[in-house]
Amino acid sequence: MKKSTGILLISAVLLNISFLAARGEQKFLVDDPANRNSITFKSEAPLEDIVGTTNKVTGYVTFNPDEPTSNGMAEFTVPVSSLNSGIPLRDEHIRSAGWLNAETYPDIRLKLDRVIDAELLRETESSRTFELTVSGELTLHGITRPVEMEARVSYLPESEKTRTRLPGNLLAVRTGFTVKLADFGITGPEGMEIIGAKVSETIDIEVSLFASTVTPAQAEKN
Repeated sequence: MKKSTGILLISAVLLNISFLAARGEQKFLVDDPANRNSITFKSEAPLEDIVGTTNKVTGYVTFNPDEPTSNGMAEFTVPVSSLNSGIPLRDEHIRSAGWLNAETYPDIRLKLDRVIDAELLRETESSRTFELTVSGELTLHGITRPVEMEARVSYLPESEKTRTRLPGNLLAVRTGFTVKLADFGITGPEGMEIIGAKVSETIDIEVSLFASTVTPAQAEKN
């Protein structure tokens, strides 16, 4: 009888630890083989509007849906070569030394290391949505600058419905911010004075992505 009671107690403790771990800090990986994640960039200038996208986003988010301001972190990487403005010749210009210089600086990186504030906007049986204020650093064109932005984050525990998107628990991340080209040493080709006429001095960035605690490759192995 004592042996059975001890086994039950140990089992209860282990279950409780598993429960706490499941409700605590989780690491969500950005890895969608279907390339449904997207980053959009937009320039509005007197002589030309430019809207471009990339679906080649990788990285991770560490987030605790029970304590959203605790130890939240994220890192995203985008290859400059993946930026698509809809015109191949213009994309070549974007990658050239006069603009983003993809040969010397092949990646754009966004690192977020602090959740300044968090507000629970909505909670249902299947999801929780937060409005976050986050800060970190953006590295572009070989220059790193501090950034701060608002982000809307939805946590969705794994279910039959979420598995149609990705396996594991999901985190939907949507955010936007602006980039001032001069802050990152981007001036355009020398002597052409394109910035301000055909390219705006600031670029609007919109991010929409899903991250999961289990990658599709990991799910296939199980």
